[in-house]
Amino acid sequence: MRNRSSALQSLALFALSSLALVSGCSSRHASDPGAAAQTPLYRRAATDSCLTRHADAVAGLPPARPPVPPVLFVYALGRDAVSTAEGEGPRPSTHKQLGAWYGKRSYEGIILSFFKSVPDARASFKTLAWLYGGQRIRNVVVTWDQQARPSHSLRNTVLGCLRSNGAGRPGGLKRPPPHARLGTVVGYWGGHDRGLSIKASGRGHERGNSGCCYPIYQMTFHILSVRGTLTRATALYRVTSFRRYESGVRKLHVGEIGKLRLRNGIVTNTLTRDFFCSSPAWGATNACGL
Repeated sequence: MRNRSSALQSLALFALSSLALVSGCSSRHASDPGAAAQTPLYRRAATDSCLTRHADAVAGLPPARPPVPPVLFVYALGRDAVSTAEGEGPRPSTHKQLGAWYGKRSYEGIILSFFKSVPDARASFKTLAWLYGGQRIRNVVVTWDQQARPSHSLRNTVLGCLRSNGAGRPGGLKRPPPHARLGTVVGYWGGHDRGLSIKASGRGHERGNSGCCYPIYQMTFHILSVRGTLTRATALYRVTSFRRYESGVRKLHVGEIGKLRLRNGIVTNTLTRDFFCSSPAWGATNACGL
């Protein structure tokens, strides 16, 4: 834990120095009409490379509960991310997004939206920051995810990795994600009209509804084993009870063996064929419905 804390403190100092340098350069050239055009734009690829080389970084979307010890999850979002689809004003121009999440008991997150120009970022700020708020840094709109404002240390870590090219990366090579454990699948996984919850004891409950208050099925189960990594895992389980409320649903029997497949914050049940998202994955991808 002491080594991890030291690494985070070092990265925070590095981030503050980087931001101070950017701020100083901006103030020195504020009176120069050509300064804005000469200043290089931040790029997602270079920023992603910097973040994923952090000592505690994992490439991918987080599971339902933060792992112990905590890690920094980094994920390049698709073009149709839910954070760009709603809010005040028109839909922003085409851009690329990068998300970062970190937490001990619950997640805090930051979404970086990279635009092709500073005016595009400026014009799109209200559309992106209407829910939790954020700020604009050059051609990047920085918005908060999961809570109103992330911690000072996470902001320093993420914003300190804003890059125009691949230079100045902290840390070394990308590290493989930690191995999965039972805790990797523990917690609540949601979806539109459906839910999956797993306790630390390994006992789980899954339900599917057809609209509000109209159940389709309910199932309980017990986790037998978990293998894989934090972002790509498979949990083997045994059915302990099953009840269906519609004849079109496949009937399951007590004792049947099924699998929960985790892929970047989304769990798919091989028996019910339903899938469920962690809170960060649901918000970032909209994969589990509105």
